[in-house]
Amino acid sequence: ENKLFALATAGGGVVFLIGVMLVQTFYGDDLAKARRSVDLTNRKLGSESMYGKAARDEAEARNQALQQAVTALKDAVHFVPRPFWSLDAKRGTASSQYFAAVAATREDLLQRAGRANARIPEELGLPALSPTKDGEIERYLAALDLVDRAVRTALAQGVARVDRIDIRLDPRLGSKDGVGRIEKTRVLFALSGAPKPLVDFLAATQDPSSTGGVEGGAPLTVEKVELAPARNKADEAALEVVFIVARVERAE
Repeated sequence: ENKLFALATAGGGVVFLIGVMLVQTFYGDDLAKARRSVDLTNRKLGSESMYGKAARDEAEARNQALQQAVTALKDAVHFVPRPFWSLDAKRGTASSQYFAAVAATREDLLQRAGRANARIPEELGLPALSPTKDGEIERYLAALDLVDRAVRTALAQGVARVDRIDIRLDPRLGSKDGVGRIEKTRVLFALSGAPKPLVDFLAATQDPSSTGGVEGGAPLTVEKVELAPARNKADEAALEVVFIVARVERAE
């Protein structure tokens, strides 16, 4: 057994030596060249700077430009409610501000709809049970601001009927993972009537100067839109559009 082991070991050594000789014969020059290149690179890394001041200044300029672009995009997406639909500790409790804003908005929009001979839902998409948490109140008020802008725009464009409004807070609000970078409150509008006012309404919601004449108006973010012929009237159409009240995380 010892002889067999010794012979096997010796044979393996011979095969290894033969392999080394073959590698040196066929690839020795390439291997030596690669080693010299690695050594040279290591010496350069240890003694020379890879980037100079000009490269650093260029990187800083690009980084600043990217930060400005990100900020501009966030500002374009983030929905900023007007002061009347924003909570302010000086105006009392969140609940009292909510009831006051809802009552005033409902009265104003119903009067406008009456003068325009149009129809809008009285509940304005708000929940039957009033919210009690400050965070929910804040989000419903922001959505109510969007409803006010959209209804005014619809009436200004001659829309005959706003059949349904539905406000849905982001379902991720109560999750342990949170809402992520962008929180989305969805506001669904179902409108019907002559096709042209519906198309004009949708276009006007994207024009800051046409959002119902609202001061400080901004384009309303659209998530989904569907326009189809009315089922029972050949000269009418039905428009369903989902607007987004987006809250963008102010991350560094």
